[in-house]
Amino acid sequence: MTLPEGPVRQIVLSSCTTCHGIDEYGYYAMDRDAWRSVIERMKATPSGVVQGAVISDVDRETLLDWLVAEFGPDATPFAREYVVREVAEADRLSDAAAMARLDEACRACHSPLEPILSTELDASQWRKTLTGKIATGVPLLIDEVDPLIEWLTRKRDTW
Repeated sequence: MTLPEGPVRQIVLSSCTTCHGIDEYGYYAMDRDAWRSVIERMKATPSGVVQGAVISDVDRETLLDWLVAEFGPDATPFAREYVVREVAEADRLSDAAAMARLDEACRACHSPLEPILSTELDASQWRKTLTGKIATGVPLLIDEVDPLIEWLTRKRDTW
């Protein structure tokens, strides 16, 4: 994928590529509110490199205009080759943290959450389901998938 031209190019280079590649946005097809939510989460999420994305309100609006025009709800997301990561003990979710993520990501369409919790999927099936949902705008970061899957499969036998 190539970088966009014009002002968006500099915004992507200065605010986004410190933590991930330039093609990250191509994996999604979301409306303005969903894109705004992703940007706000990136601003609040520290990585191993920065304490969170830095982007001005003006630049955010410019970036949102471009993202919605190019990767809005009617776009076709790029296929993602998913690399499964091992979930270390320190990355395991507590029950409260996992339920909070499920509530934030799933409640808009799945209320109550109990049917999700009683779904008997293996890790591969959960991965396909969750990455598919991300592509349609579910507010879940790709880095959150494996810890959530680990929790769902670990807790499945206790419900």
